[in-house]
Amino acid sequence: MQEDKFLSELKEYWIKNDIPNISFTNARFLRDLVKIKKTKNILEIGTANGFSTINFAFELKKLWNWTITTIEFSPNSHNDALNNFEKAWVSFLIKPFLWNALDIIPTLNEKYDFVFIDWMKKRSKDFLQLVWDKVEDWGVIVIDDVIKFKEKMLSLYEYIEENKISYNVIPIDEDDWVMMIIK
Repeated sequence: MQEDKFLSELKEYWIKNDIPNISFTNARFLRDLVKIKKTKNILEIGTANGFSTINFAFELKKLWNWTITTIEFSPNSHNDALNNFEKAWVSFLIKPFLWNALDIIPTLNEKYDFVFIDWMKKRSKDFLQLVWDKVEDWGVIVIDDVIKFKEKMLSLYEYIEENKISYNVIPIDEDDWVMMIIK
């Protein structure tokens, strides 16, 4: 499979169908982070059609013994993602969940070294609280769209300040900044 061609076709589909996804620039940044961190176990909150998940998988498939757990609330998006995982030949180590992440996260018993939060911006604080104890020491948490949707994420910023959590906001593209927290 030619990965770049597959990702470009997936991008064309999501643009045509107005599916929210990370940009190619953001995907490259996340893949580089995963590679540098030597990530083995990813938790993704917000699958959409699987574009970011597939990018993670393309990077991780170079390693042995990795997993990606991804959670999506929309049945249509979840089904699209499952089909795309199959087409990309990466479904074998992806654990996809269809349900509300607020209900799923407390049931997860694994530790993650990388968490990507890209769903329901107004609940970002809740997601961070729920995943905190599930992230390994020195694990990375990346939260997408923290400038574009800052007004929806005010409780996240308040929580981070109150708990003195160190973070960096990194400009990835013009309208897609991410927050990175190292636990």
